[in-house]
Formats: sequence, structure tokens, C-alpha cells
Amino acid sequence: MKTSTAIGTLIALALTGASANAQVMFNDEFSSDWTPTAMPGQFTSGATTGFTVWPLNGSGDMDAGFYSVVTRAHDLHSQFSNSLDANNNVEGRYAIYNGFSNQDGDAYIIRLTNLTPGGQYELSAATLTLAPNPPYPQISLIRFLHNGAALSSDETLLPVPSGQETWTVYARTFIATGDDTLVIRNLGSASDAGNDFGLDNIMVSAVPAPGAAAMLGLGGLMVARRRRK
Repeated sequence: MKTSTAIGTLIALALTGASANAQVMFNDEFSSDWTPTAMPGQFTSGATTGFTVWPLNGSGDMDAGFYSVVTRAHDLHSQFSNSLDANNNVEGRYAIYNGFSNQDGDAYIIRLTNLTPGGQYELSAATLTLAPNPPYPQISLIRFLHNGAALSSDETLLPVPSGQETWTVYARTFIATGDDTLVIRNLGSASDAGNDFGLDNIMVSAVPAPGAAAMLGLGGLMVARRRRK
């Protein structure tokens, strides 16, 4: 199952075993105290591996196979979007990736041990294309995985003219096992794919059972009736 919602504009390894509250089990908005962490392995042709962190004070444009966390992607690459984060916050941050066109790369990994086995959850993330078309027509293909299995079909991020970049939220549902690894993967091995994209607002949340959702709605209706009286 998948959903897509357009909003407004993300690269890293995340490990966690604690939940923020009963509903949201994991949330990363790349706050100002977030430190980029290089993922293990080398970004080499023909392998599915991670991206390497690009230092914020690195010289020149960020190279292929690297990621960083910034307030504006344009700060690290002269051709990248000048967009704010997905919350349109002038001080907000998001992850940016420069992918290869011949290799898959895991952009973000979440490992959770606090999900209820058999429970239904949702993984969501805001995405942004970074390089404008013209002159860069390459797409980015994004795959969401749970414990190694793809969650529904892949998402195609199409480049747009400079200044027209828009954050888009994609979501996938999955059934937890109690030892859950979630991956957002860049499919650079696809034809004309694997280039530049951003991630923000990565979240894992519980999906209420139909009966629970109905009870919440009924409870809200009863409160509203009491207030009218």
C-alpha cells in the first residue's frame, strides 16, 4: 500500500530502540543538533551499499556517492535546489544525496526493536529532486524496504525546472516482526536514474486498527455533544 502527498523538501544511518510516544515510533527531522554519520561500506559500482558523508566545509561541489545535512542543498552544490526543508523552516535541515547512475545505494536505515509483532505500521518520508531539468533530465528511483523486502512499487522522482521543486511525502505500510529494519534505497542501477535527491521528516508510526479508529471518532463525537449541551 502506498500514498503520496505533495508538500514542499534529505542522508544517514539511524539506530533506535525507543519510541517518542504511543503513536509515533521514530521521527527524524534532521534538527540542528543532528550529526551526519557515514554508513559502513564503500560506494562502489555494482554493489548496494551506503553513501559517504560529505563534510560541510568540503571544497567544490559535493561528489557522486556522498550525502550531507544542510539548510539548503545549493550550499554544497552549485546546481542543486535552493529549497528550504519540508517544513519550510528557514533554520530547518534536511539530508541531500548525490547518487551514481549505475549503482544502488542505501540512503537511510532504521533499526527498531520496539514495534509490536503483528502490528501494522507506516514508514513515510518527504522527498525532493535537487538537480533541475533543464539541463539535467535524470530521474531518481526510490525504494522502501522492510526486512529486505520491497514495500509496494518504487517511486520515481522527476526533475523539474529550477525554482519549481516541491517536497512530496511517500508512505508505505508494513507488518512488524519485533526486529524491524527499514531502508530507503536509491536505485541508481536503473536506466537514467540514480542522481540527486533530498530526504526529510522520516517517520515510523503505528496504524490504528479499524475498531480503535472508530472508537476514537466516537469519543470525539461524544465530547462535541457534551460541549453543545
